[in-house]
Amino acid sequence: MRFTPNLICNRDDIELAKRSDVVQGKMDSQRIVIAVDLDYFFAQCEEVRNPELKKKPLVICVFSGRTEISGAVSTANYVARKLGVRSGMPIANAKKLLSQNKESVFLPVDQDYYQTVSERLMQTIRSFSAIFEQVSVDEAFIDISAVIGNDFEVAAKLGKTVKQEIYRQEKLTCSVGVGPNKLMAKMAADFEKPDGLTIIRPNQVKAFLKPMPVRKLLGIGPKHEQKMEQLGIGTIEDLSKFDTGALSDAFGKNLGPHFKNLAQGLDDDPVRQRPVEQLSRIVTLKEDADSFWFEEDLRPLAADISDRLISLGLKCRAIGIVGITSELKTRSKAKTLTHPINSSVLILRNSAELFRDLFSSLATEHVRLRRAGIRVSVLSSEELGEEESEEQSTLTSFLSS
Repeated sequence: MRFTPNLICNRDDIELAKRSDVVQGKMDSQRIVIAVDLDYFFAQCEEVRNPELKKKPLVICVFSGRTEISGAVSTANYVARKLGVRSGMPIANAKKLLSQNKESVFLPVDQDYYQTVSERLMQTIRSFSAIFEQVSVDEAFIDISAVIGNDFEVAAKLGKTVKQEIYRQEKLTCSVGVGPNKLMAKMAADFEKPDGLTIIRPNQVKAFLKPMPVRKLLGIGPKHEQKMEQLGIGTIEDLSKFDTGALSDAFGKNLGPHFKNLAQGLDDDPVRQRPVEQLSRIVTLKEDADSFWFEEDLRPLAADISDRLISLGLKCRAIGIVGITSELKTRSKAKTLTHPINSSVLILRNSAELFRDLFSSLATEHVRLRRAGIRVSVLSSEELGEEESEEQSTLTSFLSS
């Protein structure tokens, strides 16, 4: 665990926190939840990969392929945002907004690269608490109640430590919120961006929510906001005081009271572990490849994926490979395995076969790969398959001979 000395937490505290009876006891009383939200994640990953992009308007795009400017903006750095670029807007509109800025950069989404960075980040965040929930590629919650009780001073220090550790490891900033539940922790993380740290104690919840427009409340969409305006509800405070029966009539017997609870800062949704669906790693090759000569470059990727699977107690039933061409196009292949595995040897062996097949199928296209990656999926906690069991038995015999 990564705690600074003045956080008054030691390894015994953490091991105690992992006991289900202790965790449940703390959750039944006062909770403290930390929300971690990576700032403009895709664009920031590109800035880390190429620091020269930091001072330029940078737009990450989902190109449709119809034309050079068709598609939508995935995200943008804050330089581009200040010039009006927003997620979801057509790429053509973003280019018009930035037409006078000759340094503007438009890049395609590099999902495999971002996923690889995300998996490392989530491992770091997970290391701070036994109760962890990944919400998306760039957001997560941890419940630290079992570790520190209801001490928000220590929670604030821990939130700062999380930020420092993420920056130390990945050179990425994040916004962190600390609150008495997931709702308030998330709203705290959204309150100050980028690189923010906001703490909302239980006695500060009402004052924090009171002046905010109702659209700022998580779960309130444009249609909900429009209907609330018709009811005379403009702020979160208005919603918190509104008649419950009238809200039920307007939004339904479940959703109406739910909105009122949220407006009062109430949220009993626990931080819960979600199943890991896939793991991937990707590497930039020493030089562009038109044949499969880079098996040794894949070995660390296979080893890293294997270590991660083993640490999670998982095996995979499917392996895929991805190649990014010199023209930044994606080529991929995948296969379903007969038995679940988590051996780095078998992951590498299957990946190598897929890359050989890929190059064979691309022989007439003269394609060169700039980046290569491995992805495993269909994850489960099943027992080792026959193939892997036989290999491990052979390795054991070799090591003991």
